[in-house]
Amino acid sequence: MNLAQLSYFVHLAKVQHYTKAARELNITQPALSHSISSLESELGCQLFRKEGRNVHLTEDGHAFQGYVERGLAEIEQGVSEIKRRQGMVSGIVEVGAIGTVRSLYLPSAMKAYRDENGPLVEFRITQGETASLRDKLEQGTCDLVITGPIDRPGVACTTLFHQRLVVAVNKDHPLASLDRVRYDNLIGHAVITYRRGITCGEVLEAFLEETNAPIDRLTLVRNYEDEVILGGLAVHESAVALTMLTSNLLPDPSLVVLPLDVEGSQDFYPVSLSYRSRAPHSPAVTSFIDFLSRFEAPPYVRDDFPVNA
Repeated sequence: MNLAQLSYFVHLAKVQHYTKAARELNITQPALSHSISSLESELGCQLFRKEGRNVHLTEDGHAFQGYVERGLAEIEQGVSEIKRRQGMVSGIVEVGAIGTVRSLYLPSAMKAYRDENGPLVEFRITQGETASLRDKLEQGTCDLVITGPIDRPGVACTTLFHQRLVVAVNKDHPLASLDRVRYDNLIGHAVITYRRGITCGEVLEAFLEETNAPIDRLTLVRNYEDEVILGGLAVHESAVALTMLTSNLLPDPSLVVLPLDVEGSQDFYPVSLSYRSRAPHSPAVTSFIDFLSRFEAPPYVRDDFPVNA
């Protein structure tokens, strides 16, 4: 057996699908199948069993997985130590990220990290919502995720910054002349915002209740998932958008962003860094986690970013 076979085995165990694993490993599916078959022949046991289009580890596969992962981690640490002695960090970091951090925060953090630690760390980015990325973190598909808060046993969660809750309207809308918006100002307008069932929608639901919003007098249209569509509708349909201020909000000269004059609106949505606290991490992963904990978010995603008035 060789390192390539062992790496393929570990990746297939995480992905549980030959075609997807081969694509992510940049090899053909027959090559991956041959590699796993050769490994099974050498060990004298079956490592995977097929279930429909997916594969799952056998009992022997589970037992072997732990040893291989620890062995590969030790080798990666050895390589990283040599690079560290040369003033460089190397390795692969699997990062999961929600949409609101992928356009500015995460690219800025990666650039700053490479400026500080050299170009040898490879970042692999998985996108998704908080719930799906939480599952990938627990499954080991992601080394760390940048999402809404995750409260699970064995998961360390640290708040990186907060995203504000604001009101966005077209510059010709009657509300655009206000310096700030209170709940009373929204009465009589159709207010578009996040749908229930997604994390930010549930956070909004709790926030409205905690701040005694006059729900029975507000016309809330809760059909939307992100700031892209909320900002777009505010500009092109003159809707009133109750939205987070993120780098996804439509950059349009016709869009006016107004502070929501409600206590807690500036700290509305905590964006957090989460990782498995009990799992072994490579030096590259540990280094990036430490870096993010002290990285200052760019102005547009910080809670003190100036809004239009």
